[in-house]
Amino acid sequence: MHTIQTEVKVNKNHILNIALPDDIAEGTYKVVIVMSSQPENTPEDHDTPDEVILEGIKEGLKQAFSDQTIPISQIWEGIDVE
Repeated sequence: MHTIQTEVKVNKNHILNIALPDDIAEGTYKVVIVMSSQPENTPEDHDTPDEVILEGIKEGLKQAFSDQTIPISQIWEGIDVE
């Protein structure tokens, strides 16, 4: 049994076009489809723009070089995890 997550295109005739990984052998399979719509050309929630990432790195380096840091022994102070 394989669990595969991949993009599926549906055309106007409701025909699915799917690209499967190369390790799927030719044959007959039972397939379960769970569909969640995703607008085209929209980044997924976990896609952070490069500009935001670079700005965060620059700010972190600036803080590190100007001694605006917290000792590692204090990082978890005040955080209650049960």
